[in-house]
Amino acid sequence: MKILIIEDEQHQAIQLQKYLKEIDNSFDIVEIIPSVSNAAGFIAINNIDLIFLDIHLSDGLCFEIFEKVKIDCPVIFTTAYDQYAIEAFRHNGIDYLLKPISKEDLKKSISKFRSLTGGYQPDYERLIVTMEAFEKAKNIKRRFVCQAGRKLKIVTDDEIAYFYAFEGSVFLRTVKNENLLFDDTLENIEPKLDPYQFFRLNRKIIANISAIKEMYPYSKSRLKISLMPEFNDDVIVSYNNVRNFMKWIKK
Repeated sequence: MKILIIEDEQHQAIQLQKYLKEIDNSFDIVEIIPSVSNAAGFIAINNIDLIFLDIHLSDGLCFEIFEKVKIDCPVIFTTAYDQYAIEAFRHNGIDYLLKPISKEDLKKSISKFRSLTGGYQPDYERLIVTMEAFEKAKNIKRRFVCQAGRKLKIVTDDEIAYFYAFEGSVFLRTVKNENLLFDDTLENIEPKLDPYQFFRLNRKIIANISAIKEMYPYSKSRLKISLMPEFNDDVIVSYNNVRNFMKWIKK
């Protein structure tokens, strides 16, 4: 079986090649290609049985390859992001592997490829599972404009430790311990944030997972949270919210 690996991270490509050879030493890894432009040219003049295709390549998204050349063989997409699942299944996708790829997941993908007869079909079960995450990902807010004195400052979501309400206003505290005024309410902000990264601890605070320093049992089955940078008041997760908080922490 002739396999093409399109991957711009060399260590990922080498690991994938190693796993494939361990699964079946007869696999012919015909090429490892890091870019959209080189991949399109190679596919145009070579016969391939199966492609492992990283979504983020050195010169763009892999879907540009499909605009440059006709691909007839099945594709197994590999990526660190799950928001491209629907697009992947529109482009010959038979599976969608999230990095870091395990050998067991790779075996399952190869078994699926081998079991397909009379053409390939999308994995609709996985498509349904990822569709909701995909739709939410499209609406997630990644950049926030805040007031820093007389200036306006752009802050990305990974720079935010937590949002908090104080005396009728909402502030944003960065991981560098900057306090910035944010012209919105916590109620409006909450549904726009990545639910994997942020959680509404109580009516005053929405915190990033990276800001959770320590957790302590508190009276009446509640939790006390220690944040970093430190917050100047007790941060308590109510009894009714503890279960959801623990589910979020363990994602």
